[in-house]
Amino acid sequence: MATIMQASCQKFAARSWRATWTEIARGSAPRTCPGCLRSMSSTSYMQAAKSTKKTPPKAQRVIPEYRTPTRKVAPAAPPKAEPKANPLRYRTIPIIFGSITLFALSGYCTYLYVLHTRAGSSPSAPSSPAEQADISSRYDSIARSFDAKIEWTEKLMGLEKLRKKLAQRAYGDVLEVSIGTGRNLEFYDWDFKGFHGVGKMDEQNKKLKRGKVRSFTAVDQSAEMLEIAHEKFARLFPGVVGVRWVVQDASKPIPGPPRRGDERSGNQEGKYDTVIQTMGLCSVADPAALLRNLGECVKEDSGRILLLEHGRGEWEWLNGILDRGAEEHAKEFGCWWNRELGEIVKGSGLEIVQLTRKHGGTTWMMELRKPGTKQLDLKDKAGEKVADIKSEAAQAAVSPSEKKGWW
Repeated sequence: MATIMQASCQKFAARSWRATWTEIARGSAPRTCPGCLRSMSSTSYMQAAKSTKKTPPKAQRVIPEYRTPTRKVAPAAPPKAEPKANPLRYRTIPIIFGSITLFALSGYCTYLYVLHTRAGSSPSAPSSPAEQADISSRYDSIARSFDAKIEWTEKLMGLEKLRKKLAQRAYGDVLEVSIGTGRNLEFYDWDFKGFHGVGKMDEQNKKLKRGKVRSFTAVDQSAEMLEIAHEKFARLFPGVVGVRWVVQDASKPIPGPPRRGDERSGNQEGKYDTVIQTMGLCSVADPAALLRNLGECVKEDSGRILLLEHGRGEWEWLNGILDRGAEEHAKEFGCWWNRELGEIVKGSGLEIVQLTRKHGGTTWMMELRKPGTKQLDLKDKAGEKVADIKSEAAQAAVSPSEKKGWW
């Protein structure tokens, strides 16, 4: 009986407990259980409702099987590819110089081709020295534009470097014939105070530094060319006097080197240590006679003649181009560039001490001497001449108000 009543109470308490809760809130729910007449409260209703819910059984904890840990080995990284070496890494400088050389060679070949096509219909130009007339008036007319016309050609062919190399070998009393517009003036090793430290004490040998060129005489048949050379010298070395500028034919007797700065006539008995000429044999009527006269101007034992000239080359096809373009070139510059320089030197009676040929043999750089002159190293002789140049006290004797000179 008690069991039946307990089940009735539980049913009563569990019946729609939400509805019962609402009835309790409104005050209309029964206060006693109809089966057992027990007093019921809201808590009893809630407990009865909760007790009817079935709690799910707890899941059993599964203990994983123990396994011996193993270290995972990371996969090996693929080998890094080595960067490709630059094939031009060590060839940049040779490529640059090769390109410059190729450009110079192509420009020179183009220049020869233009001359060949322009003068192809002209007759073969005569190369006899006797057929060259006086062209000083022609040089007078082109003097102002001469440097601009040949500047790029000389740079392209490297003639400026050859000029510098030749001029720096000059020493002592120097005579330059066919000086033209003075394209060699900046390359001499001048011996006047203030030029490249001349007159200052050399810390290495404890001596006053001296230049190699003691005096300088310039000769040209064109007065306009010589005037431009004089102006160029004044711009390069302002305030310096003592250079003689002589307008005359170099194949005629030339006065000797000056004994002092105010001398204009020259020392008739004196001889020069160095005679230099660049691109002059092509413009005279008798180049062999000119060389013989220059041989009379240098000292017997140590005098040297330095030449930078152009003439026939080593290849016949190149000589053919020169022959066809010689007349056209002579009309513009008064220069016959197809002369046989070897035969000219032989006809002058001078001896070749040193010879260097460039540009297919068309450019000749020569050192000549008189026959019977003893063998002498020009560099050693230059050193002796430098030691004989006047002392610093003699140069300082010129008052500050006067212009500078160096002998």
